[in-house]
Amino acid sequence: MSFASLVSERLDGLTPAEARVAMFMADHPHSVGHLSAARLAEAADASDATVIRTVRKLGFDGLAVLRETLAAELSMSGRLEASLGAGHQVGTMRLIRERSDAVNALPGRIDEESLLKAVDIASKAKRVCVVGFGPGGFLAGYAAHQFRRAGVPSTAMTATGQGFADELSRLTEGDAVVAMAYDRTREVDVLLDQAVTFAIPVIQLTEDSLTADPRASVVLGAGRGEPTQSPTHATTIIVLESLVLAVAARHTKRADRATRLLADLRGRLAASPVAPDSDNTTDGDT
Repeated sequence: MSFASLVSERLDGLTPAEARVAMFMADHPHSVGHLSAARLAEAADASDATVIRTVRKLGFDGLAVLRETLAAELSMSGRLEASLGAGHQVGTMRLIRERSDAVNALPGRIDEESLLKAVDIASKAKRVCVVGFGPGGFLAGYAAHQFRRAGVPSTAMTATGQGFADELSRLTEGDAVVAMAYDRTREVDVLLDQAVTFAIPVIQLTEDSLTADPRASVVLGAGRGEPTQSPTHATTIIVLESLVLAVAARHTKRADRATRLLADLRGRLAASPVAPDSDNTTDGDT
């Protein structure tokens, strides 16, 4: 049984305050792993004691055990199993609807003020550095490519471990970072520290405001679809593309120059090869 189903089953046996805590945890499972009991209580408008009492009424010995359960449920294999749990007869359409629902929910997840602030940061940057790891690395490369097509100097930062040090060392004044930071990793932590040290603004794409890092300049809660289902990157792609287009709209002349240059280069590359000048050929027998 999923955690959300467990909460739904036991909701009638909870007090109003306990029900608020339980529903909050069911709606924001990613936050349970990051927030302390005090922060969970604050978010659910309850007390620390209510959080602990709710956890026990749901059948867990403590918050740590609940976190372990949710971690397994939110793991890649757990989310994939949940997505396919209804069996093969479900077909593709249900999966498409799930992803469509995630996309349709975006306007309610990201407020316009935050988005405009992100556009302002990226528009003023001398270079936009897009950070992503794992599958997010491919999205980072795509976004950097789109920024460059709009005339914005951009690079993708996708290395992990010690290799990430080389990319971090190239961050400099005037840069802005767009970081796909849905999970807390050592790379993200060091990146944010480095950004603070050099006063480099960071636009963080994450699940929601509760998983935001206070070191980020602005947070866009793109999310990755239903937390207990197989994650989708559709929402992230839409936010990245919207950011690129909005920045291009701020600098239409720059974007137009980049577009015309690209068209010119494509035309030259598509032209037929020039044949060698016959007058310059020599006959070895003469």
